[in-house]
Amino acid sequence: MKWNKPAIDSATVKEMARRYEIDLLTATILVRRGLTTPEAIRFFLLDDPRGLHNPFLMPSMAEAVERINAAVDSGEKILIFGDRDVDGITSTVLLFEALQDMGADVQWMLPEGEESYGLSKGVVERAATAGVSLLLTVDCGVSNIQEIESAASLGIETVVIDHHNPPPEIPAAAAVVDPKLPGYPFRDLCGCAVAFKVEWALRFSRSPFFGASICLLNARPANETVVVEAVRLTNLVETDRISESFVPGLVSFERSRLAGFISGEEVLVLEAPPQARLLERAFGAGAAISISDLAPLISQFLPGLAGKSLLRLQQSSRSTIFSGRPLTEIDVLQETFVSLVLAREQERLAPVYARLDLVTLGTLADLMPLVDENRILVRRGLALLRASERDGLRQVFRRKDLLGKRISTTDIAWQVSPLLNSAGRMGEPGTATRLFLARSPEEAEPLVEQLFLLDGKRKSLGESTWNLVLRQAKDSLERSGGRCILVHDQRIQRGITGIIASRLQGFFKTPAIVMAVGADTAVGSIRSNRQRMIADFFGRHGPDFLSFGGHDFAGGFSIERGRLDAFVDDFFTRADEIPQPAVTEGESIGIDAEIPLTFLSPDLQKTVDLFEPYGEGNAPLVFLTRGMKVAHCELIGRKDLNHLKLLLEAGSTRWPAVYWNAAPRFPGEFTIGDAVDVVYRLGRNSYGGGENLQLTILDLENPRMKGGAQK
Repeated sequence: MKWNKPAIDSATVKEMARRYEIDLLTATILVRRGLTTPEAIRFFLLDDPRGLHNPFLMPSMAEAVERINAAVDSGEKILIFGDRDVDGITSTVLLFEALQDMGADVQWMLPEGEESYGLSKGVVERAATAGVSLLLTVDCGVSNIQEIESAASLGIETVVIDHHNPPPEIPAAAAVVDPKLPGYPFRDLCGCAVAFKVEWALRFSRSPFFGASICLLNARPANETVVVEAVRLTNLVETDRISESFVPGLVSFERSRLAGFISGEEVLVLEAPPQARLLERAFGAGAAISISDLAPLISQFLPGLAGKSLLRLQQSSRSTIFSGRPLTEIDVLQETFVSLVLAREQERLAPVYARLDLVTLGTLADLMPLVDENRILVRRGLALLRASERDGLRQVFRRKDLLGKRISTTDIAWQVSPLLNSAGRMGEPGTATRLFLARSPEEAEPLVEQLFLLDGKRKSLGESTWNLVLRQAKDSLERSGGRCILVHDQRIQRGITGIIASRLQGFFKTPAIVMAVGADTAVGSIRSNRQRMIADFFGRHGPDFLSFGGHDFAGGFSIERGRLDAFVDDFFTRADEIPQPAVTEGESIGIDAEIPLTFLSPDLQKTVDLFEPYGEGNAPLVFLTRGMKVAHCELIGRKDLNHLKLLLEAGSTRWPAVYWNAAPRFPGEFTIGDAVDVVYRLGRNSYGGGENLQLTILDLENPRMKGGAQK
């Protein structure tokens, strides 16, 4: 295996360490991972919910909030319709709990049994029969143009809350909230995170600041002039700003652009007396400028900032170093005002943060990249999961031996997400939904039992289906010239097409399509690790489908049974249009940092913890240490002794380590007493009830063996 440790500029590392007040190792890892912009770095070094993007940056968020509030206040029947996977289930639960808290007349529905994914006309008709007047789609809806038109014809308005790639034409809904529409600064939120943003906006809408136009102003002296800057905010989002320099007595206030900018607005400043003097200097004593001082509110809600001028706040603000541009005093005033409002509304907004456990489950299950604001959402959500008060989850954790442990993203991805997903895959997403909503251990227990039963069936079905499709997969790979896999069969159950497609993609390292063929339609899932594949696939074949949609790397579609053969023939005929995978020269492993033998200590775990959470888009840290002595080695394994358990010496410190599937390498390639170079990950081992640090070896080389020192 090739070890890849890209060279980096030491001067850049030192400058990063100085600017962000971090140690050289942390700076080294950031630079080697290409995380060098202030915007990217702040989500690794800061953990403050104030750093989350404002929900009202999403198009139609204000319209969505107003429509939902109107339904709640007038007692309309509201239906939440979600998708059947973990993200759809958690999205449904989050919004259902939120609207229940608000006193809404709200129900939820998910596609059960053999019902199709996403919104259907059948769902719309059932909603109309039940007297629903507002339909909220979560984790679906952005592609359901005809279904939403059908709902409108039956007197039902729809608010779409989705995160999938929007088609060229979006539905004519009351509002479409999707971070992938232009305007929002981060597109890779899961559906549940979008639902979280909607709840945040709903709670904020009950504050006096919702919809209000706020004008912030700051005047400062500059040589012979007075510089006046002003910013206008609505829902804490900047909508306009102005900056003018005034020579005292030269221009009257009424003739300035500033007069029009602040006309009809309540103007807020910090330290009103000196601000008033500066404005009088600029425009004279007769200028009719009314200002209100924020200082008393800051003293009440942000006492740590009380009495500080904007200049002092600017000098002490850490936000300055995480901004892509120099922050002026008006920027600091805007930041301070936003913090003031959030502090004042803390109690009102607090319940939404208590549901970040759901957001974390949705984010990890949907393989959203753990960058940008997803890092704050998941980091805080993991803390809630570790101390979960949900009766259903607690029983799941107990059965999975996770209760009371430091639950990690890996635990969720490998043990919890597949279990929760099994409900939807086996046609019973309501089981998982009711498990989240259970309000007592007695209510949760039978749901947990059913969930584990469904998971067992899913595993059995997955294995039998894998054996069924493997030969067809190999044949289709050959037929496509090694570019893609397409398998279809009447014996494939639609609920596991995504699982099988993911497994085929991982096994053959190529895009995979799996189709479950029914009596009238065939339903398919596509998985790829190359972003353009999904878009290209739907671009080429979308007109053949009844419906389609998805993400950059995963999607789903349906097609009439009668058109299936023609589609398959066309797909393979045009297979040469599929991009070829990049050619790689053998397997390699990226190294984040080399840790000298004398510096390898338990303190390294602090660095590992800093870069959590790990997952999609943020792989666990990988280190290299040379010259570790093998003090002990034994074979381990449940059935076959395929693995190694080692004890490695680094100076005076001994490190327990595991090396999976490495039994054939001992003692032929290394033995006890050898000094070896080790590539590893550092983590915690909680086996047996305790917790200790442990190395997981990814590769190992013995310099005394030929070629061992050539990395």
